[in-house]
Amino acid sequence: MPATAFFGVVTFLIVLGPLVILHELGHLWTARRFGVKTLEFAFGFPPRAGGIWSGKTPIRVDGQTVYEIDRSSLVGQVVSIRSMLDSDGNQVAVSVRGRAKGDDAEAASGGLVSIGKIKADEGDQLIVADMLWSFNWLPLGGFVRMVGEESSTTEGALGSKPRWQRIVVMGAGAAVNLVIPFILLPLVLMWPAEQISGDVTIGTVFPGSPAEEAGIRPGDRIVKVDGRDIRRIADLQRAVTVKLGAESTWEVESGVPNIFARPTEPQYQYNGDVSKLTLVPRWKPPRRLVVDEVSDPEEEMSLGRARVFDTRVGLSTVLKVVERPANTLFEISSADAAKLDPPAVTGDLLRVVAVAEAGKEISLADARAHDNGLGIIRYIQEGATGVQISTENVQTVRKGMNPLKAFPNGWQQAIDTVVLTRNALATILIGSSNPQFEGPSTVGPLGIGQLTGEIAVADASLDAKIITFATLAATLSFSLAILNILPIPALDGGRIFFVLVEIARRGKRISPEREGLVHLVGFAILIGLIAVISVQDIARIIRGESFF
Repeated sequence: MPATAFFGVVTFLIVLGPLVILHELGHLWTARRFGVKTLEFAFGFPPRAGGIWSGKTPIRVDGQTVYEIDRSSLVGQVVSIRSMLDSDGNQVAVSVRGRAKGDDAEAASGGLVSIGKIKADEGDQLIVADMLWSFNWLPLGGFVRMVGEESSTTEGALGSKPRWQRIVVMGAGAAVNLVIPFILLPLVLMWPAEQISGDVTIGTVFPGSPAEEAGIRPGDRIVKVDGRDIRRIADLQRAVTVKLGAESTWEVESGVPNIFARPTEPQYQYNGDVSKLTLVPRWKPPRRLVVDEVSDPEEEMSLGRARVFDTRVGLSTVLKVVERPANTLFEISSADAAKLDPPAVTGDLLRVVAVAEAGKEISLADARAHDNGLGIIRYIQEGATGVQISTENVQTVRKGMNPLKAFPNGWQQAIDTVVLTRNALATILIGSSNPQFEGPSTVGPLGIGQLTGEIAVADASLDAKIITFATLAATLSFSLAILNILPIPALDGGRIFFVLVEIARRGKRISPEREGLVHLVGFAILIGLIAVISVQDIARIIRGESFF
């Protein structure tokens, strides 16, 4: 666990940090293109560890300028300059003093206050570096601070720019996050790495499923789905999940049973006969309870039938340790429990698991030796199409895709990621039981850190880890784009929403005070949601649950 936690923090920053920084650079670049004055580009969130000042803004001084600090020592100091505009529109310093609390907020609101480091004193003017590149102690993101974000008539303020420019500046970060996967995923495909491929073959077909109704049978090989080559189970899972609820075309090579085959020999023969079949993957595939006697075939399945599809199932998944068991399906004697590894005592509830590693667990093998009706799970969960599959004739090769193929394939994966993200959100709303979306429905920063830590310490090659991290970064980038563009107060989409309201009201703005209050409340709610999700993440980590 300590190694996972350490690598989780490091890899979390490596994966998520650049995505957030690039997001903020999108805001910064467009703001500068439109002449919006930027005050700070922050790496992380305060408290501030340090920073670098840049820029060369001239501010005139004259005999009426009041210096509250020694002018001879101005160069190199960070100061607050209150100024006014002369008849030509130039800034003229009224006072120069040390930086004070509240000055930053006044500068950001569009007031004639400048914060910066004095680079030179040229007698009649001060040259001020008034753009801060700050480094902060909480490395969870970053931000860009501009002049007049809500509303301002000050020159260089965001609020003074045309509405379309404000929308572009506010949406630029999400746009960058949207573009990143279209660059990253093709590079992943070009990376030379070990690739496993083979013939994806149907093992079993659930009765009444879309696959059975389409004519798919055990032994059939899946060649293509909607024009996509299927060489791995992951290929089929992706192709199916992006078409939930829509018609999907499968190209299938029929398998002919080889009735004379020995157990070690191929059970099916193939003659290259490929047929096209259509089916509709389900949003809500059925989950049937495993029972001894079936009374409702739509909701239940007999134990014998269920074990054709999943050998782990049983009528009970827990055993109670008692002195004299009345029913071996639910109870085990203390004498027998004492012989287990690990042993158990009277009163313990033993959960059936594949391999018992801790107290209050019993291995599936020991459980079945006690009563054959026991299992790890009590239900059969069908997939979207109702098939169980395996990969045969497996080959492992080390190669990368050439750029001419990598870019169109990578772009298709990027589009798929958008669709998968949409479908994942839809499953939460409709309560889908699709096993492709099993696992935590939401994770926060701690959950992402746990995930990246588990990838870092996994028993896999460095190439595989790099590819997994890059793919995860692409997915997170899409998630950031979608989250930020939603009309949520305090986020980019919430600010864009207020500009759209302004357009709908024919240029009449909502007051900065009201808009600021909405963003403040929205930010508080957002922090609350993150806290709730973080509690769930912590609980999952304490329970020892893994993403894999």
